[in-house]
Amino acid sequence: MASPGPGTASTVTSSSAGSEATRAPPAALTEERKRKRKESNRLSAQRSRARKLLQVDELEAEAAALRARNCAVAAAAQEAARRCAVVQAENELLHARALELGARLESLAELIQYMDAAAAMGASSIPLAGVNGNALAPQPILQTELYYNYSYHC
Repeated sequence: MASPGPGTASTVTSSSAGSEATRAPPAALTEERKRKRKESNRLSAQRSRARKLLQVDELEAEAAALRARNCAVAAAAQEAARRCAVVQAENELLHARALELGARLESLAELIQYMDAAAAMGASSIPLAGVNGNALAPQPILQTELYYNYSYHC
């Protein structure tokens, strides 16, 4: 190959000189990069703080909502416990009444057997015990039922 001529060498030299002139010195370039990095880091930290504040606000709102729900659940549990106590009291009353009615039914069944036996023997003048001498008269069942109110308010 032919060696480059004088015109070619100067073109390369001037081309190299032009790119060196547009290139910033390494110290200035480093300072510019540091400045841009600091600015970027500052903006990133600012965005991070804003996100953190937003997250804290959301968590505080969620905590307040959970506290309100907790109060509502506690009130519902308290109401359920109150209703349970009312139902238990009613249940005890009904159980006592069932025992009393069972005893009365048994007594009336015995009376009917006694009357059937007396009728079979032909004795019509068998004395009957009861209120005013009448065993078939209505007897008081449960005196306390007049004092209880079966309905309750929520």
